[in-house]
Formats: sequence, structure tokens, C-alpha cells
Amino acid sequence: MTEQALVVAAHGSHRNPDSALPTLSHAETIRDRGCFDQVRTAFWKESPSFRDVLRTIDAERAYVVPLFVSQGYFVDQVLPREFDLGIDDLAGEPTAPEMVYTDPVGTHSAMTDVVAARARRYLDDVPEGDAALAVVGHGTERNPKSAKAVYDHVEALREQTDFAEVGALFMDEAPAVEDILDEFTADDIAVVPLFIADGFHTRDEIPELLGITDDPRSGYPVPGTVDGRRIWYTSAVGTDRLVPDVILERAGDAGADLDRDVEQDQPVRPDAAEAFLSWLDAAPADGDRRRREWGDLLVSVADGAYELRHRDDRDASRATLTEQEPETFRWYARTDGEGRFRPFAGERSLPTGWVLPDLDATGLLRAVAAVYPAAIETWADDPDPVAFRDVAARQTGMYAGVSELSSTELDDLTTAVCGNCAKQRKWDEDGEGGAERLSADAVEGSEPPADGGESELPCREPCSFLIAAAREVRSGDEFDEQPLDQPETDVPPGDLSQPSNRYRIRYREVRGVTPSSQESP
Repeated sequence: MTEQALVVAAHGSHRNPDSALPTLSHAETIRDRGCFDQVRTAFWKESPSFRDVLRTIDAERAYVVPLFVSQGYFVDQVLPREFDLGIDDLAGEPTAPEMVYTDPVGTHSAMTDVVAARARRYLDDVPEGDAALAVVGHGTERNPKSAKAVYDHVEALREQTDFAEVGALFMDEAPAVEDILDEFTADDIAVVPLFIADGFHTRDEIPELLGITDDPRSGYPVPGTVDGRRIWYTSAVGTDRLVPDVILERAGDAGADLDRDVEQDQPVRPDAAEAFLSWLDAAPADGDRRRREWGDLLVSVADGAYELRHRDDRDASRATLTEQEPETFRWYARTDGEGRFRPFAGERSLPTGWVLPDLDATGLLRAVAAVYPAAIETWADDPDPVAFRDVAARQTGMYAGVSELSSTELDDLTTAVCGNCAKQRKWDEDGEGGAERLSADAVEGSEPPADGGESELPCREPCSFLIAAAREVRSGDEFDEQPLDQPETDVPPGDLSQPSNRYRIRYREVRGVTPSSQESP
């Protein structure tokens, strides 16, 4: 067992591919610095989950740093709840680390310096003393801590910088973003959103509220001119190249040793990696090599080297496949063959036509873990499945209603969602058996696992995407009764709010809601 690990915990998203990008990028930067034996990322709405990531850690102590802008629901409730459940799962196991929680990155005093540096960088040649600085927060009456983080940075910026004016603006409370010209008098105003990642708020809403664009889809100028005054909009501060330093500051403040020099971060927990590689080496011979399927992946072993490709490309000549780089494969596997974001790791939408040849064991493990995070450890540990009702019972906030999902609704939803997953589901509704009853038949047109359902890639707990779909079913918007439109190519697979989303259509098909059974509008 190694000494210390770092877990960067973030929100993630099923429909916004950029939500997780700062987290993944910052983790890579920290990994390259070599002070932690393992650097892991974990997400609320992506893989690996907060619970699953603990299985990947082989360290005596793990520092969990929330990549959030403020204290609030996720930092105060969701993360402690989910990580504590994970610790309970591993109680008594030699891999169970001591967990050390930190405060969120966004409230650290060093983030004040990041905000200032980002504003100065965008202002170009405008002297600091001639410009105003606006820090934008979301704001909400439900969580006063959201605004407090913004005001704390504003106060510090007034004391520590030479900007002519420094103030706060908010999207959902006063002073409002759209009132920026009334709140500041300077001709040049730097606007820094205190958000972790770029998305709808930072790319669409805020630029439009600032008045620097009428059509956010076409982008916005930097600077943008409004009533003769220049707005220097920087986009989300959480994407800044200085944020890894703040993450390390948080871990260091909690006791992490930042002066260590670790040669290489192991992508998979060592004992699980050894078991997986042994399983691959014991595969039946297939010509001059041994092969195993792992979900939608095909691993070949020959002469001490590994090759990875899509299972559908089993018989393709290597020369006809595009060689991918191990260092960038993580990013490639996040989208499907049409360039759309894949909303959950097991979705049967992994592109074909690629190959990773001549891999060593570490390269193979890194690539496999990029496609199916924490799956090797879960397979090796073989933990007891977690029933849907148990997962539903711990949901809070907007997801609390999923506990009211009926058995019939769950049957149909599982068929619609899990029927398009490369993992073999081991959990059931209530822990009393019957996983075979749920999703007994996949939606017509979906592909079953290549080995007829006996996949070695297990799913032992309902994923966050299924929970999100369950919320839509219970949201009261007649999820299964909307017109059965054909899927639209521009509807993200993870955007469950759209009637033409592929999973909403699959659910309506399972429930027998067809065009002929609907009334004409």
C-alpha cells in the first residue's frame, strides 16, 4: 500500500461534455507533478462515481478536494454522504484508505489570485488601475453560501489589487449581471465568472445578459463593446491553468506532503490489475494471440504486448484502423462515432475503427480504465450488488422522488437504458433477486452483449444516468406520453429533457406508446 492519494471530486454532467474537462485536465497536471501515488477524479454525474473511486485507491490516506466554487448542497451533503457509504463498503478491506476531506477549491484564498491573474491576462494592455473587475456568481436565495464565496473574493480583491473598481454580479439575485453598466463606471470592465466549468451559464446566458452578443451560438467578441464601453469576458475561472495549484494548496493545508517525488501513478489498483492481466493471459488461444472481450473492448495479447480495439473490429486488419495515442485516448472515448458526448460509460456508442497497438501493461490498464472507470477494481472485488431501492432511498433534493418509481416503471426504464449498456447488470430492485426480471428483453434494435449476456464487465449498482432518467419519469411531465418523434441528430443522448431524446423514445417503445396509439394533436 502506498502513502497518499488525491481525489478531485466534481459534479460532471450527462449532457455537457465540458463539465468534466477542467477536472480531468487539472488532475493530469497534478499527476505529472508526482507528489501523489494516485491521482483520481470522481463525479456526481459521470464515471467513476464518488463511491466507485474508492475501489481504485491503494493508499493509506486519500485527500478528497471538492472542485466546487462554494460550500453548499454538494459539498456539505452529497460528497460526505457518498464517500462515507463507499468507506462502509470497504470496511475491513486492506485497500480502505483514511479519508481526509477539504473545503472546496473555490473558497480558498488562493482563488482570489487566480481571479485577478485571469482578469489581467484578458485585459491585454489595459492598465489595472484603469479597469473595473466584476466577479460573477450564480447566486440563489436557497443557498446564501453561494453568494458569500463571491463577496469574500471581491473584498480580498479590493484589498490586494489596484483595479479601479471591484464588485459582484449574480445571475439569480441582485446586483444582476445585466446591470453591469449601472454598477461600474470604468470604460473597461473585466468579467470573471466564478464557475468551475464552461457550460450554458458561462457560454450562453452570461454573455447575452452582458449584452456582448445577441446569439450566443455564434460566440462573443473579447472585448465586446456595449454603449461605448468595453467588456472583457473571461469565461469560467475554474478552467484557468492556475487552478491545479489551488487544488494542491487545499490538499497541503489538510496535511498532504507536496514535496514527494512519485515516479508513476498506477491507473488501476495493483492487486486488481494483477488479477485482470492474469485473466487476459489465461484467455483461449485465437491464432497467434489470446483475446478477451471486456464490454465493447477487445484485448489481444501476443509476445508480451497488448493491443486494444473495439470488439466489432475483431477481424479488421490493423492497417485499416486509425491508431490512437494512449495519452489522448481518454478524450477520444468520451464521444461516439458522430462526435456526440457519451452520457454514461457503458453506453454502446463507443466509436469503431481505431486501435491502440503494442501497449505495455500500464498503457493497457490506463486505456481500459479511461473507457470503463473503476470497472476492473469492481470486477476483482466482486462486491455485493446494491439494490435500486437502496440507491433511491439515499437520493435527496430534486432526485428524492425516484424512490416513488413503481416496479413496472423501473422494469421499463431498465429495459430502455440498461438494454443499451455494455455492462452486465447484477443489481435488482430490492435486493431480493430478480435482476433477470428487470430488462428481460432489450428494446428492438439494441445490441446484446457479445457473449450472450455473460459479460465479465459487471454493473453492481444503478448508475447516475439511470437515476436521472428515473427522475424524469417521476417529474410529472408525462415522460412516456409525449409524441413518438424520431431521434434528432442534434439532441444530445444525455439530454433527457428533450422528447426526441433516444432514451425517452426507447422508454415509450417499451411501454407500447407508439404513433398509432397516440391521439392526433
